[in-house]
Amino acid sequence: MSSRRLLLPIVVLVLGLASLRPAAADPADDAAKFIDDFGHRAIAALTAPNLSDGELNTRFKSLFEEGFDVAVIARSALGVFWKRATEDERAQYIPLFEDYIVEIYASQFRQYSGEDFKAKSAHAEPDGSVTVISEVVQPDGPVTPLQWTLVPADGGKYKIRDIKIEGVSMINTYRDQFSNEILQHDGKVAGLLESLRRKTASLKASGNG
Repeated sequence: MSSRRLLLPIVVLVLGLASLRPAAADPADDAAKFIDDFGHRAIAALTAPNLSDGELNTRFKSLFEEGFDVAVIARSALGVFWKRATEDERAQYIPLFEDYIVEIYASQFRQYSGEDFKAKSAHAEPDGSVTVISEVVQPDGPVTPLQWTLVPADGGKYKIRDIKIEGVSMINTYRDQFSNEILQHDGKVAGLLESLRRKTASLKASGNG
């Protein structure tokens, strides 16, 4: 998956989710209303003028924690290696995963170029999750289909559990990446932890996210 395509779910989240509202009679309406509110607040927070890189990262991290089921996404991205990790490795991994994601995506908001977002449909699943189908229309560019998976959270809110871009799961993308890294370190999760620390530090130093 290209860096541009990896950027799309995060850009859509904070700059386009306000458009994802199904008809009032749809059983997924509560999820759409949550996304509507979250999207509007995110737009205001992350496109404010004269926002420093540090403040942008802080705001992005806060919104990421609010809108995404971070712990579950992190565990899913680790795949079978979650069960093989020690309690200490698990405790280190989740915040390292979050810091890595924040550093990758936050600064890329500087590259937002006016993508348009359109909801196509939304429906509740038997397991209680909600699937929202949408598309991203780039200026003078192709249409990219997106599929969002949301789950109920405390206080009548929802959390985003996964995003599929043109059928490719964001979780699966990171699972493949992390599995390869672990296997390159003799199957040890500690090798991935060190790699995440190194990559995150490099991103912070470069200021490129």
